[in-house]
Amino acid sequence: MTTVGIYMEESDMHPYDGIDHRYTSSDADKNKVVRIIQNILGFAPQINGLDYSLNFYSGGIGVDDRLAIRCNLTPSDWPRVIAKLNLKPPSEALANPDWGDDFAWLVSNCEAPSDVSADCCKFVNANKKVFQDSVSLENSPLFTDESNVNSWCVVWVVGSYLNYLSFDQG
Repeated sequence: MTTVGIYMEESDMHPYDGIDHRYTSSDADKNKVVRIIQNILGFAPQINGLDYSLNFYSGGIGVDDRLAIRCNLTPSDWPRVIAKLNLKPPSEALANPDWGDDFAWLVSNCEAPSDVSADCCKFVNANKKVFQDSVSLENSPLFTDESNVNSWCVVWVVGSYLNYLSFDQG
């Protein structure tokens, strides 16, 4: 998962400049952030109910991005998010012969987890931001293709809120 290719359409939003670019819900100007989030999720979130913490870095050490979003979700936007991020349920991720082992290590710290769904919930709840909803088995967290210890993305819905959490270091 390359952050620049997935997240940024405008070259000035994530330049390879060695500067840590940060955006938080407390920022006064939300126009640029809404464009960034629209590029990430595939739809423009409503400002009302939008919480986020976006940290982008690219420079001499590579990429170090840590992104968290919580926003209102309409049912018509959900298929767009799944397609844009190529989301998979944990069972499908674990069964993938190309990256299932890496996924198992990410969420369970072992090669053969006994309950990957429960492990995914623990993983998400340990890594989520305070403003994000806790995940449970009923919320069915979905992960991007090739999620591993260096680069992962998880999305879950609680009520009418989408929660997005990602980490990319490389």
